[in-house]
Amino acid sequence: MLSSLRPALRVITGLLLAGMVLEFCARLDDFAVYGAPLWSAYNSEILYKWDALGKTGKPGARYKKWQLNSLGFRGPELKPGGIRIVCFGSSETFGLYEAPNEEFPRQLESDLNARAEGQFFQIVNAAYPGETLATTALRVPEIVRQVRPQVAVIYPSVAAYIFPPPAHVAAPPPTARFELRIVDKSRDLLKQLLPRGVQNYLREREIRRWAEANGSEARLPEENMRRFASDLTELITSLRAAGVEPVLVTHATRFGETIKPGARPWLVAWRRFYPMLQENGFLDMENRANDIMRHLGAVEEVTVIDAAHEIPPGQRNFADFVHFTSTGAALMAQDLADGLGPVILARCGGTCLKVPKNQPRTTLAVSRAN
Repeated sequence: MLSSLRPALRVITGLLLAGMVLEFCARLDDFAVYGAPLWSAYNSEILYKWDALGKTGKPGARYKKWQLNSLGFRGPELKPGGIRIVCFGSSETFGLYEAPNEEFPRQLESDLNARAEGQFFQIVNAAYPGETLATTALRVPEIVRQVRPQVAVIYPSVAAYIFPPPAHVAAPPPTARFELRIVDKSRDLLKQLLPRGVQNYLREREIRRWAEANGSEARLPEENMRRFASDLTELITSLRAAGVEPVLVTHATRFGETIKPGARPWLVAWRRFYPMLQENGFLDMENRANDIMRHLGAVEEVTVIDAAHEIPPGQRNFADFVHFTSTGAALMAQDLADGLGPVILARCGGTCLKVPKNQPRTTLAVSRAN
């Protein structure tokens, strides 16, 4: 009996040993490339902590290319002096696919300082993946106290409003101290190797099963859009009460106003995260949210930078459905720098900035006399 089991035991033992070797190699790779711990859990959740309002950055945390400063914001430590601009948003602002230090807040800082011919601007990236406008508004007093910004750039993600408002904030269950890192690496490799058509088929099947069991809507309800407008208004009010001038930025996508041939797989990939909304509802949602921002800009007398119209759609600027490539982030930074010029000049009253006579209004020079 035992002799008949030996071949199977040898195979099982060999597979276990191979798995252990691969797991150790995956951990060694993380350690060599990112300085990751060898034995404790290592995933994006180590960047965050939870409080009464929800998720926020853990000071000094690092995961792969993402590094948080001592205030828990992505980016370098703040330096004394200078003109500070805070960027609010979700994962599009925090940065996912760009090369290190090429998310649009970092590129905006470089762009403004290049125009000013000196290191006078500091851009604070106060965004987190999944952050909502309602939570941001509640955090304004704390962030203003820490950062003391003069201007706030608001680049909201309306996708959070596909879900109903949470009844309460609950922290996720503790992350296990041990996890198989080879699983994530294998999943990433599989995404690269599987043909896009196969990936799209699997996503559509998953979405169809969910929708058949739970239903789906063709259009985001008007109530959700009113909540978006209300939360955005509250954020504007909170910032102005704190002495910070808000600037709204419309939301850009890979698709533009219509779905181009070949772009539908990316719409399916987007819907996979929100199967309760049908595909045509996503662009309708984006257009309605951007119209709300344009309307609020007129009503509240807030500057609106229309990135939705100014950043060309397509794979050059977007790594997926809404997240920028480094090139797209550079375009976003350029558009923001152009639009922020008059805001900064008006905010400073001419005492901190001046516009050289021979340069366009959006090219800034810092007054050394200040």
